[in-house]
Amino acid sequence: MTPHHVPAHHIPPAEPIPHIDTARLPFDGADELRQRWRALMGPLGFSESLLWFVFVLDDREFMQTINQIPLPTTPNVHLIDGLMAEFARATEQFTRVSVACLYTRPGSDGITARDRGWAQVITDGAARHHVPIHPLFRANDLALVPLGPDSGIESSGPFEQAS
Repeated sequence: MTPHHVPAHHIPPAEPIPHIDTARLPFDGADELRQRWRALMGPLGFSESLLWFVFVLDDREFMQTINQIPLPTTPNVHLIDGLMAEFARATEQFTRVSVACLYTRPGSDGITARDRGWAQVITDGAARHHVPIHPLFRANDLALVPLGPDSGIESSGPFEQAS
């Protein structure tokens, strides 16, 4: 048993961690965006739930500063609405700037109802405030995975989603 008490047959094979220098490379699509987040996270393991976010330039490159805010256990519409209102003000000031988000939390389970709830609150908030966002990802102690189409996240570009 691992320290998280997950049977060995449920642990995915070790995934190579992309070099940190690749985190700021331009990305084309969700798979490459996932690799950028994976490079930034390094070895996985989280002690609290956080929402990581970064503004993305038109050429699909992370801006210099990556931010994070702690999240409560239960998805919170009011918290995300306030955050998305700030994102809207920021993205309106620049031409073709979008936002990439990563939800991280402790645990070694798969995608949960709570994960889907956070994905829905985040994507709904972005839509309400006309914030162009990229596909959302979730990382826990074992894996960094997309919160896919069943959570309401489209795989099209962020500018088509926000219009």
